[in-house]
Amino acid sequence: DPSLRPRIWKILLQIPKIDGEAYLELIRRGPCGSALKEKIRNDTFRTLATDRAFKERVPEEKLVRLLDAFVWKSKDSAQQGKLGFAYVQGMNVLAAPFLYIMPSEVEAFYAFSTFIEQCCPTYVQPALDGAHNGVKLLDKCLEVLDPELFNHLQSKGLHALLYAFPSVLTLCAGTPPLDQVLQLWDFLLAYGVHLNVLCIIAQLFLIRGDLMSSQSPNTLLRKFPPLDAQQVIAMTVTLVRDIPLSLYQDLVRHPWDISLSIE
Repeated sequence: DPSLRPRIWKILLQIPKIDGEAYLELIRRGPCGSALKEKIRNDTFRTLATDRAFKERVPEEKLVRLLDAFVWKSKDSAQQGKLGFAYVQGMNVLAAPFLYIMPSEVEAFYAFSTFIEQCCPTYVQPALDGAHNGVKLLDKCLEVLDPELFNHLQSKGLHALLYAFPSVLTLCAGTPPLDQVLQLWDFLLAYGVHLNVLCIIAQLFLIRGDLMSSQSPNTLLRKFPPLDAQQVIAMTVTLVRDIPLSLYQDLVRHPWDISLSIE
């Protein structure tokens, strides 16, 4: 029941408190500096730009406001010795599902903030370290799970960095349709965002025949096919069993462990 999703996501994220007055105080500070202001506004207008339902439900100014407030909150946290965040590429897309499903902007803000701080802090560091580790892990997992497909893509110069970075960075939120993204995120929030790497491999497996027969598989990978969440989730669950323990441990750690470096 989609109407239960906001409540379930908040439970899964274990959001400690929703403080409307604190959010309003962050909003009152306005844009978060001229450089970041321009960076945020260069991204927000194109967030899920082809999804009419999203555009109708989430005005751009709401997304801008939430991202500005998050940067202010992060600056306050950094001053208290906690891990800080600035605005980085992809953060707009990660915020989009929360603004789309939550009943209020303040609930979306606290859900998004908790998600970034607890689930994938490495993905939004200045150098996007977690996402870069994610694409390296995707190559390693694909080599284990399907050496033939891995070697075929490698022979065409197709490392995961070239075709999967946006899907890793945004946890597939940019792959339409949005209703399927929300179902995939139900799974990722329940079992761990690290599984997104295997979800991307599952998407490759769904077009494996076309990739293997193509002399230019890069043309197929410029835009992933429409997402089918149930198929992807079902396949991902089976893939987990075939990943060696040490590799799986790195997979689990990579969204939150700042010290992890994948070679």
